[in-house]
Amino acid sequence: MASSLKQTRIQQKQRFLNQLAKRKAILIAQGADEATIRKDPVVKHLLAQIKRTSRAIASVETREQIINKAAVQKQERAAQAAEQVPKGKKEKQPTPAPAREGKKEKKPKQKQPTP
Repeated sequence: MASSLKQTRIQQKQRFLNQLAKRKAILIAQGADEATIRKDPVVKHLLAQIKRTSRAIASVETREQIINKAAVQKQERAAQAAEQVPKGKKEKQPTPAPAREGKKEKKPKQKQPTP
């Protein structure tokens, strides 16, 4: 499972950049020109990894911004609620249920002993 920690992703990106620089240096030492370097499968793979990691970092940053924004809104709502004077709560008086006419109260059943 991929890491969602920003610091880890930044370290991954640095590692891929270092690997890319080393690979380019090796290819240049072998006498490869720029077109050959761009077509090299290892270079393409490293560039894709860098791109993927950059997108993951952007996603984590976006998520952090959303979380921070929600936290600020929550604090503002709490501050507004604290500023408002709490109104006295009205005590509810239990209302007696209206008696039904025509129904008799049931007598509690008594258990019969088993023989």
